[in-house]
Amino acid sequence: MIAEQCHGIVLSTLAYGDNDVVVSLFTLEHGRLRAFARSARTSRKRFAGALEPATHLALMMKIKPEGLCSLERAEQLAPPPGLASRLDALALALYGCELVEQLTPEGQPLPRLYRLLSTMLEYLATAAAGQEIRRFFEINLLNILGYRPPLEEPLLTPLRACLATGRFSAVPFSAPQLEAAGRLLDRELERHCPRSRRSLEFLEGVI
Repeated sequence: MIAEQCHGIVLSTLAYGDNDVVVSLFTLEHGRLRAFARSARTSRKRFAGALEPATHLALMMKIKPEGLCSLERAEQLAPPPGLASRLDALALALYGCELVEQLTPEGQPLPRLYRLLSTMLEYLATAAAGQEIRRFFEINLLNILGYRPPLEEPLLTPLRACLATGRFSAVPFSAPQLEAAGRLLDRELERHCPRSRRSLEFLEGVI
């Protein structure tokens, strides 16, 4: 196997033994992958503490069609200072990463979804994480994955607008519209997610 360069976002990590880490990554080139990072918890030279959820990385990896890939090196590309200092931004970033991890197939490139997640993380680094941003991400994620629900109800007009723009702050919601969107999206995500969303309680506690 030859190592190749990729761009990826850390979705989650799992400690393995004393020094190693198993990393769930969403890559631009290969979609969702799992990778073994040997000595990731001690090697400052190869990983420099970069393997944190919601971090955008330049990766050097050995790709396996099945099973664990091998992560040789990772360099942080876009430091997200706002995520570390604001609970609202961190909660929504982790929630977005968990949805991508639960709903995407392994090893299938999804460049539109990669751009959606990376754009949200960039937005959250400097802007507030409100319910409008959450619902914008959810409806676009469902649409990209082919799970778009019917949006004919008048109160769902903002959700239709969310599908027509790439700007997270572009679509305003009234309180009734936001409530209707929440009911619909919560129901759809509950139906499609294979397990409970661990980050949801944290998210709902801060936004």
